[in-house]
Amino acid sequence: MSASSTPPRASSEYALGLIREILDACPRRLAGSASERRAHERLRDEFTGLGVDAQLEPFRFNTHLYATLALHFGVATLGAALLFLGHPGVALALHLLAGISYVGDSTRRFYLLRRLFPWKPSQNLVATAPANGDMRLRVVLVGHVDAAYTGVLFHPRVVSQATKVPKLRALQFLRRSLLLATGGTLLLAVIDALTLAGISAPALWIVAALCCVGPVMAFVLNAEVVLRDEVVPGANDNLTGSAATVCLAARLVPRKRDDVELTFVVTGAEEAGTGGAYGLARDRAQGAWRREDTVVVAIDGLSNGELMRVADGELFPIPVAPWIDHALDRAVASDPRFARIAPFAIPAGATDTMPFLAFGYDGIALACVDPTLGAPRHYHRPSDTLENLDPAQLAVSIDFIERAVDELIRERLGA
Repeated sequence: MSASSTPPRASSEYALGLIREILDACPRRLAGSASERRAHERLRDEFTGLGVDAQLEPFRFNTHLYATLALHFGVATLGAALLFLGHPGVALALHLLAGISYVGDSTRRFYLLRRLFPWKPSQNLVATAPANGDMRLRVVLVGHVDAAYTGVLFHPRVVSQATKVPKLRALQFLRRSLLLATGGTLLLAVIDALTLAGISAPALWIVAALCCVGPVMAFVLNAEVVLRDEVVPGANDNLTGSAATVCLAARLVPRKRDDVELTFVVTGAEEAGTGGAYGLARDRAQGAWRREDTVVVAIDGLSNGELMRVADGELFPIPVAPWIDHALDRAVASDPRFARIAPFAIPAGATDTMPFLAFGYDGIALACVDPTLGAPRHYHRPSDTLENLDPAQLAVSIDFIERAVDELIRERLGA
């Protein structure tokens, strides 16, 4: 394609071309890999071409989420076996270790068992269009460039069953598979303690057997992902978000208000457990980014479903700040194309917003979800290819994010 026929960087057509290029040049973009870094370097060139200062910032993180999950719930499963074999004291120690460690891991408060695996170098791409003079608001748009592993866990039938919304409101916690696994682990610790205290009854053993289901299934399914060792292309999840940051910079920076800073981030190691976002949030929370004038918007999969306003929180949903909801309500109402963009509570996993929420920032994620599946189509599947993207939805998603940024600025700073 000649330079004269190349779509402008602000267009979704350009985003598709950029996605194609990265897929060809960087096919196995695992967290911490050379392929991930090449993709970051290519995107850095795009921001530099727009005149936006872009830097690669190093960090270190564990690079295999599913090994971490298998370890946590493997420890819980071992504890259950020891309980039934008559060793409640050891079982109690293992269940407390696994349960407490995963609560810390999922909330990004602390890491215990994850640290048994090596932490490897990766990097974030941070492109900044600074304020001219006093800054009153910083809007941070975050995509990620690394790709996910796949396995039986992500077969559409498994995903649809796991994310199905129960008709009874009281049973909606059943959608949160990792809450079931973690809660089952901690309940097993209670049963361990009761057994140690000499309390034993048939009903208690029935409850113990039921509590084992979540941890055992989590262990088996995540271990299968580890053993398969297959990486998906990740065209939608999340090269769409990565390429969209370039399009949005091309649209937003030239008309930016003087009192606003726009920061475009493409993280590494997101699929390893939001590692890049965790490193960036931890560092910026030291004082570089004040919480009261910073808002974070993760953009994570902008095709293969309907765009939704995603509330993070792996074990329990974290409420979105009301001012963000007000701004996004106006953005939704501004165009008939946006009328179906509704709130969505993520049933498992997390977006790059999660670490920022943990460090006290306001934020939200925007991602596409197929309502019949409870996830994007081709989610963490080998079929997450360029050919299976929905270009029309990608265009609408990018347009909405542009409008959402405008409304977030308006909500905080006025017209």
